Amino acid sequence: MEWFKINWQGAYPVDTAHTKSGASGYGIYAMYQMSGKTPKLLYIGETYRQSFAGRLKQHKKQWLFRVNGKVVIHFGKIETAKNVHMTQSKVLDVEGVLIHVLVPPYNTVSKHGYSGRDIIVFNTGKIGTLPKLLGNQALVTTIKEVMGKK
Repeated sequence: MEWFKINWQGAYPVDTAHTKSGASGYGIYAMYQMSGKTPKLLYIGETYRQSFAGRLKQHKKQWLFRVNGKVVIHFGKIETAKNVHMTQSKVLDVEGVLIHVLVPPYNTVSKHGYSGRDIIVFNTGKIGTLPKLLGNQALVTTIKEVMGKK
């Protein structure tokens, strides 16, 4: 089992998000529609070989124009144990677990199953509506029992 911590920043309006300091490097991002009091999670994505700004441009062309109202984005920097090298497959596993558990409506991959490595994801910082802990359900249950939480 591996663990990953995502330190979230945001929420930034989608039109100016590319100018924020968190918009560089690899990581995870979450896009929300702001309607009513509770933001609605629309999409979880990853960046490894391209920037958040590059991915945002693609979404604007592909589907983002269909969303009514204000859309904001949270950027998440992934951390792991010291001396553990972050790879593209690990970033994809973190994204896959988030999509599988949260089932955002604009994601098409990983919604119906996750078959990657057993991982635990700790969300910290400005997490929006994301749970603080998620991952393989059996692992999450075990950790919550050890911590004395239900």
